[in-house]
Amino acid sequence: MEWLEQDDSKENFDRFLREHWKNVESNSADNTDYPLLLEKIHSKIFPETKIRPLWPWGRYCKIAVSLFLLLASAFFIKQAVDYKKQDPVLSERIIEKSTGEGEKLRLNLPDDSKITLNANSTIYFSSLYGVKERIVRLSGEAFFEIAKDSLRPFRVETDGIVTTALGTAFNVFARSGQVSVALTEGRVAVDGPQSKMELEPGQLARMDKAKAISGLRVEKFDAEKITGWKEGRLGFDKKPLKLILEDLERWYGVEMNIDPRLNLNRRVIGAFRNKNLTDVLTGLGFSMGFEFNINHKEVIIKKNRL
Repeated sequence: MEWLEQDDSKENFDRFLREHWKNVESNSADNTDYPLLLEKIHSKIFPETKIRPLWPWGRYCKIAVSLFLLLASAFFIKQAVDYKKQDPVLSERIIEKSTGEGEKLRLNLPDDSKITLNANSTIYFSSLYGVKERIVRLSGEAFFEIAKDSLRPFRVETDGIVTTALGTAFNVFARSGQVSVALTEGRVAVDGPQSKMELEPGQLARMDKAKAISGLRVEKFDAEKITGWKEGRLGFDKKPLKLILEDLERWYGVEMNIDPRLNLNRRVIGAFRNKNLTDVLTGLGFSMGFEFNINHKEVIIKKNRL
């Protein structure tokens, strides 16, 4: 009875009935005339008694039913003894989410963690995320708001650095060999190729593979400049103009055609809140000495004539 209550027992039982009923019908052919044989036996035992013969279909039905009951009983007993509920087999696949130039994407993971993906970035995670572990891989930039789970720490793998967190919020940047992890809430452990450290809110761990010493270094950061991109705010703190223009290409989905006479090494300090590309370039052009023209997805930047 316990076996019959299982999810797949009904299907197995129906299949058993069909198979064995067909077998009984196909294997029960017998050329012996049992009614005549029985009549002869009775005529010898009771010479004066006339025995009415059984109809052939009744005989076959009794044989079939008897055989069926015997086989069914044996089948159910064996199933009850041997039955073990099978655990479902889960197949794993890698899920990839990407953004193009000028795009942002917000993801809600199964554990209620949230990821905001910046422009021109890609994140990978398993379809079994959260079952045994919580791991994602990042290329580009993303902001993470992580749900607490002490049994399954959250890990971000990116360009040689692994960031581990329980319940926290932090920003990860990884482009062109430069990686930074900026913590805004909680605590995270940052594990690099040569060193490992824990961050407190307001601290940023940075690594530049292009430099001779590629270890992690810790510094303070301005949240407005590092994480403001989530809310459409842009901040620059002594950042070279070349890198700023590259950021603008990704954030606004355009291609920059830059005058080679323009000094791209000059550093910029400033912030823009919810501004369109025209406003941002107007502000930069006034201080950096260039003029620009936007033609659909192409931006032409020329050095000012003095």
